[in-house]
Amino acid sequence: MKYKPMKRILPVLAVLTFFNYSNAQKIISTDINNFWMAYDSIQKNKSNESEILETLFLNKKTDGLKAFMEIKKFGKEDYLNAIEKYPNFWNSIRPNTSIDAKKIKTINTAFRKLEKLYPNNSKGTIYYTIGALKSGGTTNKEDLLLGVEKITGNQNTFVSEFENENLRKMFLFTNPSQLEQVTVHEFIHTFQKNGEINVLSKAIKEGSCDFIAELALNKKFTAHYLDYGFKNYEKVKFDFKSEMFSKKLENWFYNGNAKNPDLGYFVGYVISKKYYENSTNKKAAIKNIIELDFNNELDVCQFLAASDYFEDKKSAEQILSEYQEHQPKLIKIIEFENGSRNVSTSIKKIQMVFSKPMNEKVSINFSKNGKEHFPLKNIVGLDDSKTILTLETTDLNSDTEYDFYITDRATKSEDGYPFDTGEYKISFKTEKK
Repeated sequence: MKYKPMKRILPVLAVLTFFNYSNAQKIISTDINNFWMAYDSIQKNKSNESEILETLFLNKKTDGLKAFMEIKKFGKEDYLNAIEKYPNFWNSIRPNTSIDAKKIKTINTAFRKLEKLYPNNSKGTIYYTIGALKSGGTTNKEDLLLGVEKITGNQNTFVSEFENENLRKMFLFTNPSQLEQVTVHEFIHTFQKNGEINVLSKAIKEGSCDFIAELALNKKFTAHYLDYGFKNYEKVKFDFKSEMFSKKLENWFYNGNAKNPDLGYFVGYVISKKYYENSTNKKAAIKNIIELDFNNELDVCQFLAASDYFEDKKSAEQILSEYQEHQPKLIKIIEFENGSRNVSTSIKKIQMVFSKPMNEKVSINFSKNGKEHFPLKNIVGLDDSKTILTLETTDLNSDTEYDFYITDRATKSEDGYPFDTGEYKISFKTEKK
């Protein structure tokens, strides 16, 4: 059902606090009711909005909202600012924030199923709340904290009041019916190890939560990235292969400005599903998926190998080795040897030779020595073979230390593999005169 922005204030939502006794999970949503009570009162008496918000909402906040505000660093002024600046947004999102009994029943059923799939003693509480548009949610130890105003919108939610482009785009691919799967997905994060070492690790961490939520809900997980990913399966796989061991998370996650964002979730979903399907012991597979050490590159790569996502039957060691072989390397500098101490001040260019054809973009940074020791004036570009990059130098002073870094931020081969070193230092000293 699609909702249009509403011009009238809806009646106050009923207070809903639900308990799942089967695994001691509590689901609490009283903050939502208290927020709308405060919101309605503020509309009638805006001169006392600060006191009203404090009395009717913030003084009654749950432990979950208190933790949410501390973790995401927002407070009373953020609420007051959002209420004042975005009235049409609040009126349009309001009906979607209702946490009704049907949704709670679905979530409770999924939690009971999850406990069978992955036996656990979690005493965590699920807090549905309103978070001043600062976050869609986070975990706090065993607890799950969700800002429903950021996860229950749809394409009809009023967003034109937002100055921030990311806020204006946040509901392009969402709808209120996804609340149950978002809740289960995020709850599974409370069991996972912290951190992630690379794009592959992050993909499995996120995509596995989608896959296990699908099992727990006994319903196909729905998301824009799954729709696009399956329709463009080979292309996504090809693109992912060249960046999976990099740290370029921005190309695969939380990239709302991309035409098809969050495809890392899709890849991780497929890898996890294939790992599960390839496992004879399904219960052990679920445990392995959830408890994977996302900070251990070899463990993550072995998980990938077991899934056979690339359908090549290669071991983890082979996958890592072949990836590293594909990464471009700096072979030499034509004008001088890196680290030289007697470079002529007459050179006007530095030509760097790479191991394979390169992409036109290259990332170059100052070193810690700063601009005074930066020798470059301009990036001339690649030669016809695309293996030699020419840099134009400034007028070099004698007896002077010069240096700069080539980084892997944008430096990559023509076929998409990132430069093999995070920061590669080029340094030299000019001759004395």
